[in-house]
Amino acid sequence: MKKKKLIIIICVAVVLASIIGISIYSSSKKQILVETEKVLVQKEMIAKVQATGEIKPKEYVEIQAEITGVITELHVKEGDQVQKGDILLKIDPIQTRTETLAQEANLASTEAEARSQKGQIRIQESNVKRDEASLETRKVEVSNATERLNLGEKSFARRQQQFEDNLIARDAYEAARLELIVARENLTSAEAQLNLAESQLESSKASLEQAKNSYESSLQRVEQQKALLDRQHDLLAKTTIKAPLTGVITKMNVEVGERAVPGTLNNPSATLMEIADLSIIEAEVEVDETDIVDLELNQEADVSVDALRDEVLKGVVTEIGNSAIETTTDEAKDFKVVIQLTDPPSILRPGLSCTGKITTAVRTQTLSIPIKALTIREYPIDDQENLIRTEDEKKKEEAPDTADNPEQKKKEFEGVYKIVDGKALFTPVETGIISGTLIEITSGLQADEEIISGSFKVLRTLKDHDPVKKE
Repeated sequence: MKKKKLIIIICVAVVLASIIGISIYSSSKKQILVETEKVLVQKEMIAKVQATGEIKPKEYVEIQAEITGVITELHVKEGDQVQKGDILLKIDPIQTRTETLAQEANLASTEAEARSQKGQIRIQESNVKRDEASLETRKVEVSNATERLNLGEKSFARRQQQFEDNLIARDAYEAARLELIVARENLTSAEAQLNLAESQLESSKASLEQAKNSYESSLQRVEQQKALLDRQHDLLAKTTIKAPLTGVITKMNVEVGERAVPGTLNNPSATLMEIADLSIIEAEVEVDETDIVDLELNQEADVSVDALRDEVLKGVVTEIGNSAIETTTDEAKDFKVVIQLTDPPSILRPGLSCTGKITTAVRTQTLSIPIKALTIREYPIDDQENLIRTEDEKKKEEAPDTADNPEQKKKEFEGVYKIVDGKALFTPVETGIISGTLIEITSGLQADEEIISGSFKVLRTLKDHDPVKKE
């Protein structure tokens, strides 16, 4: 009997153990394995924007010729230090000098013509004065002739009356009549001379005006020839090219005997050499349009130059582009940002590739979580835009389906999942800056709270009230 009871007890224990094991296995099978992290307090979080570009001097000039000619002298080579005003090279000046001499002769001829025109003005002015005097004389003669005619008419009238009264002889009468005729003819002649003098004066004045106009035209031609001569002198001076700034010859594209051609747009072969002021070095980088809004002038930056390996250079943002860099593709837009290096090493050279990390924000003693723990979920909201959700599965099942209630407003919330009583619970949060793989939490969580951080596959499908288990 004792042996039989022992067997029964053993069988019952096995059955109970099997039931418990099956129950535990079934329960654990339904749970979702998750990774967790704690909300940490960071002593310092630094947000940075990273962009790539190249090293460039703040001031540099591409030297191009403004005239065509053969390079006869070259006074510098690549790497030379030059001062502003130093002679860099000379272009054959023979043709330009010849054209300058010809233009000087043209100017001298035009100036001589102008002097001749000025002499003509003086002559015409003398003629006008002469004709004005002659006109005054003719006016006096006309006045005298008019007076003599008046006297003659009065004298003839008396003689005629005396002749009719038989007081004088016919000879005296005829003499008086002849005197009257002569006086009339003299007046007519004087008036004709006056008209001629007036016409002569008008002609002299017209000639004077014409001489003045010719002189003005000659003066304009003189100014034109002077301008052409100035241009020729300028071209002659440009056969000698001087340094426009103090710096270093960073690029040399020509040799003695080669032909220089005037620089034109989109013609890089016209560049003879390049001078750069290496005292102020900048990193010109291209920042993505999603990051450009976070940048401000005078923000600090770390610049890594590929050629310097592990050395990090310090700098500040001095320029932020207002418009996107034009491209021929429909890719994301980039903006030019200039970082001025505070203490550039002498071995830096223009054109070196670099990477800039610009500090856009710094936070101290702030909460943070891994970025991978952050997710977005859509929930119904009330009139104050507060999240509405059920507290457990029973209420969730009893809650009306929002799909059948199209008027129910919804909103996307940014948040994380916490583990509450073995189940996932979505918690909305407000975020701040991003530093590496961490993101700042400004509200919604407290220090040391445990949140679900992964895996990504789990977070993508995780829902409220899902049973979870930490790995």
